[in-house]
Amino acid sequence: MASLYQRPQRAGPIILLLLSVWAAAISVAAVAGWLTAMPTIGVPAITTAGIFFPMIAYASNPSLRQWFAAVGVRRLTLFHAWRIGAAGLFFAFGANGGLPPTLVRDGGVGDLLAGILALIAVAMPFARWRYWGVHLFGAADLIVAMGTGIYFSFTDPASMANVRLLPFALIPMFGVAVTFTAHLIAFDLLRKGQAD
Repeated sequence: MASLYQRPQRAGPIILLLLSVWAAAISVAAVAGWLTAMPTIGVPAITTAGIFFPMIAYASNPSLRQWFAAVGVRRLTLFHAWRIGAAGLFFAFGANGGLPPTLVRDGGVGDLLAGILALIAVAMPFARWRYWGVHLFGAADLIVAMGTGIYFSFTDPASMANVRLLPFALIPMFGVAVTFTAHLIAFDLLRKGQAD
């Protein structure tokens, strides 16, 4: 009998379940105060693990790769439209002094542009270079935003207190990890020449 992971058609519900459990775990940890009690390295460690383990699963599981190939580059790109909402959260927290202005600029403006570029790419006829551009920009933005967040976490921890509280805790420890993973998968699909 084939396992759940050997059947590509079953991957979607499994992925959705795992993502829901992950988001719920981050939410529970934030509400319980566990995120505020963890060391400074905790946020980047959780984000890194949230990229590393899904990519190991993707690299080692042909059925998972087949499922993402069926999802396609266009839908993976459309997923990045969520970053427009994330930008709104950056701007709202920034307007109230809840985040360092540099992080609001790097994270908020970058997310807004990444989301808009994703929508533009999906709305236009498929062009591989355009999708490469969207995913390169989006991945670079996440690296800059995470770098900025890590810098302020170590140099001015008080300014980053909201990163460990809801709703913002879901951005770095869930959204960034899932989004960066989606970029890496899109790079793989584009590298393999997938056209849609």
